[in-house]
Amino acid sequence: MNYRKKLTALAVAASLGVALPAFAQESKGVIVGTSVASSSGQALSGVEVTIKNLETGLTRTVTTGSDGSYTFPLLPPGNYSLEAKKDGYAVVQEKQFSVRPTGRTSLDLALEEGAVERISVTGARMSAIDVSSSESQIYVDQDFIAKVPVPRDVASIALLAPGTVAGDSDFGNLASFGGASVGENVYYVNGINVTNFRNGLGGSELPFEMYESFEVKTGGYSAEFGRSTGGVVNARTKSGSNEFKWGASAYFEPSSLRAKSPDVFRTSQADIDEAGTEYYQVFKRDERGETNVNVWASGAFIEDKLFFFGIVNQKQRQRDYAETATFYDREGDDTLLGTKIDWYITDNHILELTAWDNTEELESEKFLYSPDEDNVGASLGNYTLERGGSTFGLQYTGIVTDDVTVSAQYSVNKASYSNLNEGANPLGDRPVVYDRFTGVEFGAFGLFTPSIQEDKRTALRFDVEWYVNADHTLTFGIDDEDLEASENTQRAGGVAYRYENCGDNLDQPDNADCLVREEFYINQGDFETQSSAYYIEDTWTVTDTITARIGLRNETFENYNKAGEKFVDVSDQWAPRLGLSWDVFGDGDSKVFANYGRYFLPVATNTNIRLAGDELYTRQVYEVTDINADFTPVLGEKVGGLTVFSDGTLKNTAETVNADLDPMYQDEFILGYQQVLNDSWSFGVKATYRDLGSSLEDIAIDKGFNDFIESEFEGQSCTLCSGFHYYVLTNPGNDVTISTDPDGDGPVPFDTYTIPADLLGYPEAERQYAAVDFTVDRAWDDVWQMSFTYTWSHSWGNNEGFVRSDNDQDDSGLTTNFDQPGLTDGGYGDLPNDRRHAVKLTGAYQVFENFTLGTNFQWYSGRPKNSFGFHPTDVFASYYEAESFVKDGQLVSRGSEGRTNNIWSLDLSAKYLIEMDSADLTFRADVFNVFNNDKATQENEVNERFAGFGDMGQYVGVSDPEYGLATSFQTPRFVRFSVEVTF
Repeated sequence: MNYRKKLTALAVAASLGVALPAFAQESKGVIVGTSVASSSGQALSGVEVTIKNLETGLTRTVTTGSDGSYTFPLLPPGNYSLEAKKDGYAVVQEKQFSVRPTGRTSLDLALEEGAVERISVTGARMSAIDVSSSESQIYVDQDFIAKVPVPRDVASIALLAPGTVAGDSDFGNLASFGGASVGENVYYVNGINVTNFRNGLGGSELPFEMYESFEVKTGGYSAEFGRSTGGVVNARTKSGSNEFKWGASAYFEPSSLRAKSPDVFRTSQADIDEAGTEYYQVFKRDERGETNVNVWASGAFIEDKLFFFGIVNQKQRQRDYAETATFYDREGDDTLLGTKIDWYITDNHILELTAWDNTEELESEKFLYSPDEDNVGASLGNYTLERGGSTFGLQYTGIVTDDVTVSAQYSVNKASYSNLNEGANPLGDRPVVYDRFTGVEFGAFGLFTPSIQEDKRTALRFDVEWYVNADHTLTFGIDDEDLEASENTQRAGGVAYRYENCGDNLDQPDNADCLVREEFYINQGDFETQSSAYYIEDTWTVTDTITARIGLRNETFENYNKAGEKFVDVSDQWAPRLGLSWDVFGDGDSKVFANYGRYFLPVATNTNIRLAGDELYTRQVYEVTDINADFTPVLGEKVGGLTVFSDGTLKNTAETVNADLDPMYQDEFILGYQQVLNDSWSFGVKATYRDLGSSLEDIAIDKGFNDFIESEFEGQSCTLCSGFHYYVLTNPGNDVTISTDPDGDGPVPFDTYTIPADLLGYPEAERQYAAVDFTVDRAWDDVWQMSFTYTWSHSWGNNEGFVRSDNDQDDSGLTTNFDQPGLTDGGYGDLPNDRRHAVKLTGAYQVFENFTLGTNFQWYSGRPKNSFGFHPTDVFASYYEAESFVKDGQLVSRGSEGRTNNIWSLDLSAKYLIEMDSADLTFRADVFNVFNNDKATQENEVNERFAGFGDMGQYVGVSDPEYGLATSFQTPRFVRFSVEVTF
């Protein structure tokens, strides 16, 4: 087997996307192999095997054991050479091969007897498939990105993997893995957890010039990984080498070459008259452009010892867009600084420093806007969106003995999610005043709900790998995260007024139908969450062709309220991870693999902030007697009762959390087969089943608790139970145990009460996912490459997960899904991320030397549609307005209204490389959504709007003519030009 063939085989293995992890999240590789005598096939002990990193000079030597095996663990990824020697045998060499992060490179050695001075370059064989792995993942490196058009964000990388689909656009650009919500993934950079721990929505983004590679794990990950019921994205940044290199690049996405989504118009004249415009969605004013400039350098401070990589990124963004009554002008001009330092203390001990600051500020101003006249009016206020922050991570890896390796990492990352109004008071000096139906704002109050949100994660992990013998390798470790969140959020100016039926420009305040809803919302405090785990895992070589991975992970989650009191204390959550891989013919060219795993998700810090603070959130409707000059109302008589979502008191933790709480977890089963057909082609098939075993939600216990007190205490009532005032964090469908005084020092004493599940009236949370993936890959051969995936999948149940797409609610762990029993009526069906069919095709073709074309094609079937209205029989559910599964006043089921459009998109790229004596110059153009497909990806699912109050005081709805109108579309066609020079 010649060198090129071996390298191609390794590329085929890469396209299959499987690898055995060395240390979790740590971006290290491993080389394993066996030495045998070529004539007899007998294992050779005492073979001296030496490897050398061709970029950094790192050199290590081991001697094969009695079974002929050898291992090089904890290897920095890169290009290596290998040499094997034994007295009486010819020397075996591999001049160059690649080692990938968290992957296993198998290199078996066949030594020929005699002629010790002769060098053999054909005695090593690279296994085309890692037959010891049962993980499901893809690997994307800079070489792939250089050939294939991919938007420069982590979600677009994740969407290349089988089993991933695009999430709801209102959450941003995020991916759903295996039917899970977009808030259940975890994101790492060089082993540093950069996930948004408030709600799980995404993680820190860096310029692509800083990344070296990405691993996208879609399932079957080992006991080293946790805190995810979706997927894992593990990114690795670039590092320095002995050779000094530097370069610069510029990317330009001109707004003039960006298409626009179609405007959406109201179809009912009555609705047009009420809203004051025929426009329902306005896209004709969309303008978006970006200029991204990078300068980077890498090299060695000390040759073979101390290496550096540094980057400066300057990003300028411009975004103008309009809504039906408001125009927005946004600009950003931000600088990112990043670095990676590698110190090879010795060849066996390495210290790595990763640091960056990606603080961003998006300066924004909004204006009154009339879409009919396309007229931008008076300013409605300025505000700033703050994102990003600083990150620091220090990692040590070392080979302690021939059999023991260790890794330790400490990291701190900070992030801001603040939205600040202009002025001395960033939370707003003016109250919110707006019209319910037209959306017109009155006064320059800036943001509706400004906030100061600052987060900090401090993480520590320690891992050990112990090579016990030829059959068993034990990996064990601990990891701990301390999460701190500071919150200060309120309605701008402290109060929001929403007018209803008061006429255009509030010129009819004496209208008998003129009402105003007064809303108060404020939440302040500092909150802490702690997550820790320990694990152990045995990689057991059962036979020459069968490898088992037997792991166990123990999770602990602790959440603290505003007063620093623990309100969630979940420990000893055991997560088994079992994997089996069978090299069918013993040649490394085919594999059957199976996997079972349990995965736990911690309680989102958002739950601390919303449930375990002293949040005040109330609504009251009034008649309007007059309107002041600043547009605030003169309040008349109250209409209906006070709606209290949160009363502003910090409750005892035993009152608000079920004492028998279980964390959210999911079980996963995988069965698959992979086959290498030849040096270029491979295929695979994989079946996946996921079952949500438990989910955390806040539920209103008022009616069930009141019924329980009446039955247990001879007609006494629960005065705390006002309908939907008493929320408890629990597992829906289970009994609830709380300690409280139900009637406030009345005849019913303070005590611990267990309310049966049948009285509470909630079903158990359910989510199931089944999928089959078919993949066909052709590795790059200096002419062309191709990867094709077809996925059939089905996601069903009554709970999407951490967040809720069908009403755009990112309130992780506290969605309205289970807030009232009536809200669950009809809630079982196809879930929002159920896209039954998906096709993905990427490819590249070298037209002639240095000129390459690339393509990225994706097709998805539509997602389920719902009808939301006012609950016809549950009074308290009706107070949530159009949140129940209702159509025309009747209960319906989830997903009963058909599906959105099937969507597809084609991206193309062209790259030309000019090679000069001292530099390489690359010109490139990428066109995304070449045909400018503009199918609607989401529609308005609200089928009723507020019409008044019923006989029982419930909210009553009337048919909403805007139901079914498109609210978002495919990303319009846009173009990206780039130029890069490297020295």
